[in-house]
Amino acid sequence: MKTVTASTMNAAHPLDQLSGDEIIQVATITRQAKASIDFVFNTITLKEPKKDSMLSYLGWDKSKPRVTSIEREALVIALEKKTMKCYEGLVSLTNNCLKTWKYIPDVQPILTMDEMFEVEELVIKDENVRRECLELGITDMSQVFSDPWAIARHLSHPGREKRMMQALMYMRTCEDDNQYAHPLDFVPIIDIGRMEIVSIERIRPRDSKYTRPTIPLENHNFLPEFVGEQNYRKDVKPIVIQQPQGVSFTVKGTEIDWQKWNMRISMNYREGLVIHNVSYQDGAEKRPLFYRISLSEMVVPYADPSAPHYRKHAFDVGEYGLGLCTNSLSLGCDCLGSIYYFDANFNDHEGKPFHVPSAVCLHEEDYGILMKHTDYRNGRAHTIRSRRLVVSQIVTVANYDYGLYYYFYQDGTFEYEVKATGELNTHVLAEDETTGGFGTIVAPQINAQYHQHFFTMRIDPMIDGPNNSIQQVDTYTLDYPTGHPKNITGNGFTSKYTILKDTKEGQANANYNTSRFWKIVNQDRIHPYAKTPVGWKISSGHTAPFYARPDSLVAERAGFAKKTLWVTPYDEDQMFAGGFYCNQSGGDDTVEVWANRSNENIEQKDIVLWYTFGITHIPRVEDFPIMPVEYCGFTMKPCNFFIANPALDVPPSNIKVNRSVLANADKKDDCCSNKL
Repeated sequence: MKTVTASTMNAAHPLDQLSGDEIIQVATITRQAKASIDFVFNTITLKEPKKDSMLSYLGWDKSKPRVTSIEREALVIALEKKTMKCYEGLVSLTNNCLKTWKYIPDVQPILTMDEMFEVEELVIKDENVRRECLELGITDMSQVFSDPWAIARHLSHPGREKRMMQALMYMRTCEDDNQYAHPLDFVPIIDIGRMEIVSIERIRPRDSKYTRPTIPLENHNFLPEFVGEQNYRKDVKPIVIQQPQGVSFTVKGTEIDWQKWNMRISMNYREGLVIHNVSYQDGAEKRPLFYRISLSEMVVPYADPSAPHYRKHAFDVGEYGLGLCTNSLSLGCDCLGSIYYFDANFNDHEGKPFHVPSAVCLHEEDYGILMKHTDYRNGRAHTIRSRRLVVSQIVTVANYDYGLYYYFYQDGTFEYEVKATGELNTHVLAEDETTGGFGTIVAPQINAQYHQHFFTMRIDPMIDGPNNSIQQVDTYTLDYPTGHPKNITGNGFTSKYTILKDTKEGQANANYNTSRFWKIVNQDRIHPYAKTPVGWKISSGHTAPFYARPDSLVAERAGFAKKTLWVTPYDEDQMFAGGFYCNQSGGDDTVEVWANRSNENIEQKDIVLWYTFGITHIPRVEDFPIMPVEYCGFTMKPCNFFIANPALDVPPSNIKVNRSVLANADKKDDCCSNKL
């Protein structure tokens, strides 16, 4: 197993994250320029350069002299301590000055780890919380734990003038006990500005003779010290992943080359891992594909409409930040094989950097058969094994953990996959209480509530150029009945190709009846064989319907989850499907609003796709106490883009290279490689 780590580079690329020194520089400049304001730094992050400048800098725009230098800027979001007023600043690192500073009314920026730790400490020390715990039989407050959550929109505390949170309460019987086996029945509501608990909501049983549930005390643990080494399976033999000749990728700073792919990665506090400037080497031509791909927003709406559960619809990107929640990955556990790591840097409230080592993992994986054919006449088999490049991060947001994976394949396929794991969010039931049809009892008195996970990707394409269109493809049974001259035997079906011309047409849902998918096409470049625009198809087997009613609180805030696809003209200020200031939002700055504000042309323009996929999670008992991975994601494939299968030059599989052996030594081994 090998590992290499990239942390800081001497000369920053315009898209590289801020270094620790740059974060300190930005904080110092801002403090000096605004010495009269007592504030904390909510966010210090790279202000990405304008796209038109970057297209020239990267060499794609040849219509004017090439841009060779880009001013390096940082976005600052600050909160005044006494008032919780929000300010935005723009700092030039190049010129060492604060360029702009403005007050942003009626917003609440992202929640930070500093605030969550403060809330946890506040809750444990609060006298009213202690009294609630005493009534439940808890005398040792060191056993009490809370998960600070965004408050969504509280009916008793509407609006955004106050910065609010709610704390979901649990108990542990020892330091590393699973707290989700011991949920408590009350929720403190916290005013972050004053850092005080303004109310405590008790969750009353819905259909019980009891006025209050008891705490379930049975432990349900999964850590090794609880399971016991003697109880582990004894028949698991090692699998060792080796690349004795080294890896097939090269890394220069944050630029990655692998199997004709070229891309650049970055990390930020909010989206976490971002992929930039993706291209593919097609013979002598380097063809641009995607300017930027990221997970723009996600929402996890819960099914129970009663209080406080209606407020449980976490926006993990916009309320907590996938970068801020990223794990430091462990060699041999999170990633196997020959590993290259990238580090990440973020800021705390004081403007000091905090460093996350090994935040992004880069490695290669064998992925089974890429293609195969056997000539049945002579038995000759030709097998090519598939390899993929994996760029990944793992985040922990309270109880849930998400592995977030970008895959690049040798045949030009791109895939994004979410591996959802971690622990179920649990709610305590009275001994005779039911879930009301909104959850699964996974252990006595422990309700795991139904919920959904929606992930909305922001895809900024440049398929053979900056101007692209979206084509919707639907497949239909022929209208002609069996016996008709145009459908004699009745088996006929065909596909309909529709260019989406404006932002109204650019709102669409998946349709299993027509096997619907979409293509990102460039109408200015026609494929010589197919006689259609070159393009890439996008599809997913995980397009769950949004079950909340259209006028519900969560639907107002998470309008992006109502559709599988949104297409909008490129706008540098429209980066996040749930709005930039998503925390405590009212839903007035989302992709749903942008797409319906006016009917804009999206045909052969600089466009952005917002693609939503997800899963409906009806918890199983087997998901407790820790959940096996649940998979979902989407795929983009070249569709009439190349002149033929682009993987024809991938070498055939060869036992001499992969060193496979027979588990049954009595049989003779075969070679799967073609004749060379």
